[in-house]
Amino acid sequence: MSVVKLVEKDEATGKVELVFNAVEQQYGFVPNILKAIANCPDLLATFAPFWGGIYTSPVISARDRAIAALATARTHNCNYCVSHMSASAMKAGLTGVEIAATTLDNCDALPNEREKLIVEYATTLTKDTNGVTDDLRARLKDQFNDAELVNLTLVIGLYNLTGRFLRSLNIEVEDVFQQIPAATASA
Repeated sequence: MSVVKLVEKDEATGKVELVFNAVEQQYGFVPNILKAIANCPDLLATFAPFWGGIYTSPVISARDRAIAALATARTHNCNYCVSHMSASAMKAGLTGVEIAATTLDNCDALPNEREKLIVEYATTLTKDTNGVTDDLRARLKDQFNDAELVNLTLVIGLYNLTGRFLRSLNIEVEDVFQQIPAATASA
């Protein structure tokens, strides 16, 4: 059970109601992470567009974003993040095998070196911010332009932030994600 109250839609007023309405219109539901952040309306009003901007940026593909987010979530064992991003990854065209390959130990199942590098970068940055070596930076620069590298790093950073927030406050995955196959939804 969540450590903090999850603000429900019928309790939302002002800025919270505006954010909830926009999110529900786009996704069909309000994620529990936003219900938790709604305890601080000003932060929710700032966080939601920031999160949405990174999540929908056209600088990197939905596929690359999903791989980065899943690798990050799997590295710090955030079941909530893995559940959400597995659904997004399927929409982005990843197969169940590719979703399962978003760990450093399994990334050889991904179809190209660029995607394997995304998993390596997300895993390394999540485990140890000092672990990103000059060699890794050089390989990243060979595969990604500056805008892509900035966006990719923001995705990894954002999923580190949200994963830690979710886990520390014990925020549960919404029921809608309970139908995702266990092989893709667990870390």
